[in-house]
Amino acid sequence: MLRTLTDYGEKMKSTEYSGSDVEKMADTLATLVAGGMTLQGAQTALTYAPEGLVHAARVVYEKRLNLIKEIPDPGILAERERKVGFWYSGPRHDDVVWPTLKARLLQELPENAVRGVDAASSKVIGLGSPPGKEAISTRGLVLGYVQSGKTTNFMSVVAKAADVGYRLIIVLTGTTENLRTQTQDRINDYLIQPCSSIWHPLTSVDMDFSVTTSADAILSNPSMRSIAVVKKNPSRLRRLHKWIKTASATTRQNCPILIIDDEADQASIDVGTKRQSTINGLIRDLLANPKAAYIAYTATPFANLLIDPSVEHDLYPRDFIVDLPRPDNYFGAERIFGQFEAESLEDSVDDGLDVVRLISDLEVDSVRPPRNKTLLEQWSPEVPDAMDVAIRWFLLATACRRLRANKVAHSSMLIHTSMLAGAHEKTAEAVVDHLDGIRAELVNEAQSAFDVFRDLWESESARVKADSFGHQPIEFGDLMPHLIETARATKVVVDNYQSSDRLVYDKEHPQTAIVIGGNTLSRGLTLEGLTSSYFVRASTAYDTLLQMGRWFGYRVGYEDLIRIWMSSELKSWFLMLSIVEAEIREEIKVYEAEGKTPAELPVKIRTHPQMSVTSAAKMRSAVKAQVSYSGRRVQTIMFNEDDGAWLESNITATKNLFERLISNGHHENELESSRRGFRDVSADEILDFLDGYRVHDAAKSIDKDAISRYIEKERAEGDLKRWEIVLMEPLNGEGQLDLGLAGKVRLLRRKKMYIPSDDGTANLKAVASTSDRVADLDVGLDFIRKSLNLKSTDKITDRQLLQFRQLRQATDRKGLLCIYPIAKESDPDLDKSALEPAANRRVPLFAAADVVGLCFMFPDSRNPRSVVDYVAAKIDTEYLEALEEELEAADKLDEAKAIEDELVKA
Repeated sequence: MLRTLTDYGEKMKSTEYSGSDVEKMADTLATLVAGGMTLQGAQTALTYAPEGLVHAARVVYEKRLNLIKEIPDPGILAERERKVGFWYSGPRHDDVVWPTLKARLLQELPENAVRGVDAASSKVIGLGSPPGKEAISTRGLVLGYVQSGKTTNFMSVVAKAADVGYRLIIVLTGTTENLRTQTQDRINDYLIQPCSSIWHPLTSVDMDFSVTTSADAILSNPSMRSIAVVKKNPSRLRRLHKWIKTASATTRQNCPILIIDDEADQASIDVGTKRQSTINGLIRDLLANPKAAYIAYTATPFANLLIDPSVEHDLYPRDFIVDLPRPDNYFGAERIFGQFEAESLEDSVDDGLDVVRLISDLEVDSVRPPRNKTLLEQWSPEVPDAMDVAIRWFLLATACRRLRANKVAHSSMLIHTSMLAGAHEKTAEAVVDHLDGIRAELVNEAQSAFDVFRDLWESESARVKADSFGHQPIEFGDLMPHLIETARATKVVVDNYQSSDRLVYDKEHPQTAIVIGGNTLSRGLTLEGLTSSYFVRASTAYDTLLQMGRWFGYRVGYEDLIRIWMSSELKSWFLMLSIVEAEIREEIKVYEAEGKTPAELPVKIRTHPQMSVTSAAKMRSAVKAQVSYSGRRVQTIMFNEDDGAWLESNITATKNLFERLISNGHHENELESSRRGFRDVSADEILDFLDGYRVHDAAKSIDKDAISRYIEKERAEGDLKRWEIVLMEPLNGEGQLDLGLAGKVRLLRRKKMYIPSDDGTANLKAVASTSDRVADLDVGLDFIRKSLNLKSTDKITDRQLLQFRQLRQATDRKGLLCIYPIAKESDPDLDKSALEPAANRRVPLFAAADVVGLCFMFPDSRNPRSVVDYVAAKIDTEYLEALEEELEAADKLDEAKAIEDELVKA
């Protein structure tokens, strides 16, 4: 018997099959698996084919499968069965839509970028369900970056889904018609028109979904692919749901549906408002079909990850989260506003590009419209100073782009002062009048006008240098002819749900436009060639703010020309936002590495210290939420610079702590490291110190009461009973501050961020750096790398340093408190009164007394119950109500349009 089996194996090996035969048979296996069979079942079904060929094909299929499963980017966080049961082996030789789309993308994008899109979309398809499966109820999330090519990614997923057998594709866009139109236009251009023989479009550029041909006739055809690009609007979603329901039960049972939800955190999530609950319910109705997969696309996952995962039929991405890599040349929050701190020990902190210009509080008040309707009708805004500069810069930057590229390309400016449509027309009138005045000055060759432009060009060119991006510097004299042409070509466009003169970027007719709007501009709509942004809208919800960053994206060829005008308050919010976004993405990567599932993620996201300022509405209007400091570093970055008594009280609190420790038998040189500090300090001492230390009222990330309660909870479970305290003084310099130690303390010198405030707040952005996680240990980088099995070239992250600490503290998890003594004057040789008003990102600190900063470094918690309540930020209900009214008005207009569309079709 053994000999017979051996002979059989040799016979299989000796039979030669051509590579193309094996590849085709591997495609057949892939088709059967996509049709719902197991791999073994598919192999058994191929009894008509030579066993050796089927065996060879299975080997090829499994190799393809592993290639896609093991693609390093994008990272995935997936439910365990999906990781194991990966079924998609990649495009097949008889696919139609993806090869056509890929050929088009290769004409427009670098080959490696297309390779990345191919890999990412294959991974997304494979994490979903095979279309032939009896029941499909996939819930997934793809996390991209604002303005970073998410549409290209989801179009690739749609192409592969169509090829593999999904019959109905529904793309949900934002809440506005022009965003739907923009998405529809791209889908027509890239997917439908090149493969028109297999597509049955249910919507068009001119028409959202309205009742059409019998659903049964369309959805029962296995070779036809239907696609609808639909607004998240109750009347359209209701019509779509009713239309699908008119198909027979058999048709619906055999019709795999894929729903792509673009900008998924907008409107899809049930946040308690009537409209949002309705839309959420209608999306869930669509997903109640027997075979319906839902993939959310967003750059701001905050709200999606706050959905309760225990609600079985809601939209929480329980099956997978795919984290798309940040593309090269991408301008995101960190690139513009800077990093919070260095990513690893070897990196320096990046403060971002010097492209943000501040608008005075007085000007902010003048451009924000009154909310009362009667007052709004009487409101007559003007173009104030910063807006005038922003407009002039737009003309200069556009002229420079024309000269640099020797052609006219799309160029846009964004003005965003309100969400309310009534305010946009009024602002537009003022901007049109102002632009007319500038044109007249230029045409009349008024010397004073040219001088203003010259001064602006020279000052801005000096702040962000063209050659730092590889561009040739341009003299103002060379710009002048193009400046007049640009001013003549510039038009003002209002883009909101009421406007008829919508923004259209036609390839044949490049636009030069100043765009004024609200909701449409802050959500999804791409502003081509955006160079200048004027932005004062108030929002305290992180996801809303991040989405408003229309200036994020690709700016190849004019990286040095981007400018953003915003208020001090908004700038400080964006600084914080870039930190939160980076931390949440890092959290997802950590969970990926640890093999966790999406179901285990929400607790970590929900309890992020910074989530206290996300929109209370997206947390079901709950004012109370919870926070955990597990694995976190929490630091003081804001100080009352002008309040000497406030600053002195923190010096006193620190001195009292040190004196108490010394009187209790501690010594200031107890640490392994060369720094002064104390070992095995009791949690009581830390709590007493925290009680006496004063935290800035506006601090968002550090809540003394919540930290104290968290330490108490951890201590009750046996951790954080003992602490190490490190005094983070510089290694050199004269001692200057008396903190009750043997010698005076040397002081750090730190500059503050340039964020003017009336209350004397100094924002240092960060006092701690990544390496401070091991400040109490006498260890070198090489030793840490060796302990963690890292290569000598690997960067060391905060997470890895935390792991290193915990390897050394296997039994007792201690806390680490770093104390930063900071000199009241960052540059004592400067004369404050002689300083010019600052215009860059960091300015000297002139505090009334020396500053004491803190950073609490917490180990990972072993106690799942160590979360503490905090009070979430309240939202402006009056503002939300005004916004809801506008959305309802837009819905009514759209309902009337839907009825009109149906009459036209009839």
